[in-house]
Amino acid sequence: MKAVLIDDDPEVCHLLQVQLQHIGVEARAVTTISDMLDAVRRENPDIVFVDLSLGDADGIDVFHMLRDLRFMGPIIIVSGHPEMVLRHAKDIALRMGLDAKATLRKPFKLQDLRRVLNEATNVTSTIARVNKPSPDATLREALQKDWINFWFQPQVDLKTGLIVGAECLARIRHPSDGLVFPGQFLPTADDDDLHELTIRAADAAAKAASLDLRDGVPLRFSINVSTHSMKQPGLIFQLKRMCAVSALDLTLEITESDRGDSSVCRAFATRAVLHGFKISIDDFGSGYATFERLRHTPFSELKLDRSVVNGCSGDRALRNICVATIQLAHGFNAHAVAEGVETPEDAATLAEIGCDVAQGYFYAPALPLDEFAAYVRFPKKILPRGNS
Repeated sequence: MKAVLIDDDPEVCHLLQVQLQHIGVEARAVTTISDMLDAVRRENPDIVFVDLSLGDADGIDVFHMLRDLRFMGPIIIVSGHPEMVLRHAKDIALRMGLDAKATLRKPFKLQDLRRVLNEATNVTSTIARVNKPSPDATLREALQKDWINFWFQPQVDLKTGLIVGAECLARIRHPSDGLVFPGQFLPTADDDDLHELTIRAADAAAKAASLDLRDGVPLRFSINVSTHSMKQPGLIFQLKRMCAVSALDLTLEITESDRGDSSVCRAFATRAVLHGFKISIDDFGSGYATFERLRHTPFSELKLDRSVVNGCSGDRALRNICVATIQLAHGFNAHAVAEGVETPEDAATLAEIGCDVAQGYFYAPALPLDEFAAYVRFPKKILPRGNS
């Protein structure tokens, strides 16, 4: 494994390099952003360590540069700042489409370094490191050339430990750029292409449902629906026909980007419920989903954003936010679903405080259909349960 690490303190930089080499990682240490850029271009590292405080620059600047370099390997964020600062930095990197896997707080010991390196490599071993596509790799091109794949991230009932469903997530399988993730192609997609993506996602979910992976016990599948798709008068009936053919139990997620037109969301959600669908409010806690939306939307599921889930076991403020959100969901007779669960400690905390369902790398990343089917039939024995 090859690593590039940047820290403006030469002594810390050298120490981290020596420790990485001690545990078998080939490490290139640099103290300036220009040298870091050169090292990433030349070395093509498997992993990058980024210190947040870099003199006249900072780690956020480095995130932007790594994104521009199309680096999609794991990133470990290093800093002497409080855990909350590291967590916010990690969230920023994730929202930029980077693969921020772990944080390492100074001062650290060799066992701390081993731990975060293990976190990063354990997750990335299940999915290949990929490069970001060229700007020409648009969603429209992918739809036209049939490069779209749909992967499924398992959702686990925290009381029983059983897999109860999955979120259907789009990927582009680009012939030269490899696997392309939603954060890389959705921001530039136009409305018509997003609508076509919604239809294809539902079709993929229907195919997965038809496999009868739990021997007669149906799984619930969820897809994201764009605002433009909500405006299409025939969408609900088209989805209804798909569900009837495959016995698909489909949940429709209203994403944070739909916040700008609440009347459209409200009308769509109401009609969808009248025709037997379930509505999920996505990314609650990210700052975009509002109480006004909750009051006027007939939802049956509230999804806790990863920014409040990640680290909730060790952060009292995050735990309190999760508790309040779960109670809020239950007050509306809805289920609380936690996204971005990455550690057994967070999973156990969520189960303890009454969260209903969870998804995240702790259980499994999003998987191609054949791997998802195998996972459902033979799930890993790591599913935590609450004390209640």
